[in-house]
Amino acid sequence: MSTAKLKRALGSRLFWLGFGLLLGLPQLADGLRYDMNGELFFGVGMVLLGIRGFLRPVVPGRALRMKADSEADTIGSPRQIGALSLAMAAFLVTGLILKFLSQN
Repeated sequence: MSTAKLKRALGSRLFWLGFGLLLGLPQLADGLRYDMNGELFFGVGMVLLGIRGFLRPVVPGRALRMKADSEADTIGSPRQIGALSLAMAAFLVTGLILKFLSQN
């Protein structure tokens, strides 16, 4: 991995990685500790969100101006990012559904 790509939007990369890990790891730990599948799936989805945000960050300035993300900021191929996004969405939605069903 090129360090030049890593240095671009480093603050945004670290924000998304921290956000995903901060919200995902406790959910993941609770899911494993208390055998709660909804928490487990949601935690994995949030960790994947953090990893995806690190590999292809959403820079707030560009997002507010509605400009497209630069491909130069992306680490990894578009196929990898797409597959990671689909897996992230699947885990998050499955976790939310399982959480909702376990409450009823």
